[in-house]
Amino acid sequence: MLIYGAAGYTGRLVCERAKELGLSFEIAGRAGHAIEALAKELEVPHRVFSVDDAAGWKAALQNTCCLMNVAGPFQNTAEYAMKACLENSVHYLDISAELPTYLLAESLDEEAKKAGIMLISGAGMFVSYDALVLHTASRVKNPQKLSVAFRHYGGFSRGSVKSSRNIVDLGVLIREDGNLKQLTDPKTKVFDFGDGEVECLPTPLGGIILSYKSTGIPNIEEYFQLKLPAAGMANLKDIEALPDGPNAEERAAGRTKLAAEVIGEDGAKAYSVVDAPSGYSLTPLSVVALADRVLHGEFKVGFQSPASAFGESIIHDIPATSIIDY
Repeated sequence: MLIYGAAGYTGRLVCERAKELGLSFEIAGRAGHAIEALAKELEVPHRVFSVDDAAGWKAALQNTCCLMNVAGPFQNTAEYAMKACLENSVHYLDISAELPTYLLAESLDEEAKKAGIMLISGAGMFVSYDALVLHTASRVKNPQKLSVAFRHYGGFSRGSVKSSRNIVDLGVLIREDGNLKQLTDPKTKVFDFGDGEVECLPTPLGGIILSYKSTGIPNIEEYFQLKLPAAGMANLKDIEALPDGPNAEERAAGRTKLAAEVIGEDGAKAYSVVDAPSGYSLTPLSVVALADRVLHGEFKVGFQSPASAFGESIIHDIPATSIIDY
């Protein structure tokens, strides 16, 4: 496996998890000194090349099974990396939270099938998200409507804030009768993550593309709620003043929660919740779980979501993560 963007905040966490599981990997990125130092620390091979360097990609992907792209904002990296994977017949994973990246992967479905590779964009938090949706949908007959809420604990990394601009600019998108639609008058919705009802804001998270791939549910709405630590959160307007990301103690202080409500054709409802480690701990656990399966020969060619590729059982590969039915 090649991990590109390894020297970033999340990239380092991903590498540490891959090392912990004993996976075979190399690291790469644009920042030569940082990549060299990390490679020495991890005792793994490394490469340094820019994301638009086709020759660099070709050399790096020789004898490689899977590329893990953790270099955001993904608006700047995903197209180059996906193209390189298509040209070199290498499976592709990324941890993007940017909807355009999911749409790009979706548009490359036929090319990926011809190349015999799998493309999964959004293999971070969306692994447990997608497994939750597939599980909840299985509890009703012919699911017709999905409402999902994500509660993030803590602050954000500098890289996530930069990437978030590519989400905000899209406005509030939903899937209605199978088609993507922008809401002009979005409204909040109340969810219970297991500790009381809270109001959540409508936000396009990615399930309108990824979980639609997994389930085919024609009507999907998504919501977001932020739970702040006691110390509050840094001013997100001053991006460069933000820390790289939460430290280990801060990540361990809270939990990520996801809630899904699915309505079947007969009006019956199912409601389930995921309880998982906080976001910046959950991401490396999730994407490395997928990579581990790919490296052991488990994949489906073409554009996939985490659950369309691996089913809801993938959640069992993520430590300290579970689904609770209500």
